[in-house]
Amino acid sequence: MPRQIDQLPPDATTLARKVKALEDQVRELRGARRMTAASVGTLKIYAADGTTLLAELGPQAGEDGGGGLWTRGLQDPINMAASLTSGQLQFRPVEDNRVAVPAGITYDSDAYQYTDLILTSGNVAPSAHRAILTLESTFEGGSPYVYVQAENSNQCNMDILGVLTASNIAYGQVSITPSAANTPTSINVTGLGMKGSTFYAFASASTTVPGSQVTGVGATSPTAGGCTVWVTRTNTNATFVNWMVIGV
Repeated sequence: MPRQIDQLPPDATTLARKVKALEDQVRELRGARRMTAASVGTLKIYAADGTTLLAELGPQAGEDGGGGLWTRGLQDPINMAASLTSGQLQFRPVEDNRVAVPAGITYDSDAYQYTDLILTSGNVAPSAHRAILTLESTFEGGSPYVYVQAENSNQCNMDILGVLTASNIAYGQVSITPSAANTPTSINVTGLGMKGSTFYAFASASTTVPGSQVTGVGATSPTAGGCTVWVTRTNTNATFVNWMVIGV
């Protein structure tokens, strides 16, 4: 049977290296056990090249005392990316019991039919309805959809603090000078290039003498390209007519 002395390294240098390696391993084990309560000033994540900083987690520079995760975005040719493969990303106040349901972001996919990115507002009271914004893409390159609604398909109010524009809505104003009194006269609106398959046109005269001098106004032949606007009046004065075309 080998003696214990025979199991030792053959020289002092090798023995010292093995003792040092054992100390390092013990230190790492102790450090791992302390990580649940450890404090890290700043955690930095680098790309595979070891020099390109992709993200930092730690205090924010400045006097506000805040902090968080700071991602560096696209750094050509290295692109920062993050993936949440499953589950829900949730947001709630720091204080407990402030909201009944936290806000969240979820991603749902049927690889053969659709993908949905769903943003929910959360709600303070259990009886309240969450506002839901759904971004949906469809199968085989079909037109994507954006749904704005409340929970359980309830009504959701939406305020737009600016000008609403849509490629299926066009509007404007034309000036029509009747060719003769009491004779319907038209002008063509062209070049709209609207989206939709069925189109509806509307017209309203901008006048202070409706019924007495301006006796009729209308819009016909709506298409993706435009419509025809009509006016009839008891004289040949030029008349402004507001028009609108909607595609569905």
